Amino acid sequence: MSSFFSRLDRGLNLLYRYCGYGAAVCMVAIGVLVCLSIITRLLSVYIPGLTEYSGYAMAAGSFLALAYTFNERAHIRVELLLSRFGSKLRHLAEIWCLGVATTVTCYLAWYMGRMVYFSWKFEERSEGADAILLWKPQLLVMIGAIVLAIAVAHQLIKCLADQGYQPR
Repeated sequence: MSSFFSRLDRGLNLLYRYCGYGAAVCMVAIGVLVCLSIITRLLSVYIPGLTEYSGYAMAAGSFLALAYTFNERAHIRVELLLSRFGSKLRHLAEIWCLGVATTVTCYLAWYMGRMVYFSWKFEERSEGADAILLWKPQLLVMIGAIVLAIAVAHQLIKCLADQGYQPR
């Protein structure tokens, strides 16, 4: 069974890394879209939706990066408070913090899924000139929220099992 969990751990870490790559692609897309917007304004050419697409890329990139940065321990932490505890109390505090974070991120993922579903069901469109179906850019945000919830739950399970757990 240990082999299964180590393969699952490697697979999830790979998922987080691919989400980080997706976030990097979104960042590049933001840069390209902003530059394209500037150039088209200078040339007096109008391309509808450039501003909206860069906003969608920013939202998608932000959410896709969350799981990767959490897994790489790059999120803001409560280290100042936890460093004052002994190892046993610190471990219990970490479990509590990760339990709360798991609850919050699972709710966020559920809510994002619901938002995408209703946008798809009612065929909501953006208010921009291109009137894109909103569920399409929201889908990447939802995926990022789901993967973040998985990452936090993954860390909680590792903390509870005390295997491969490293205090933050």
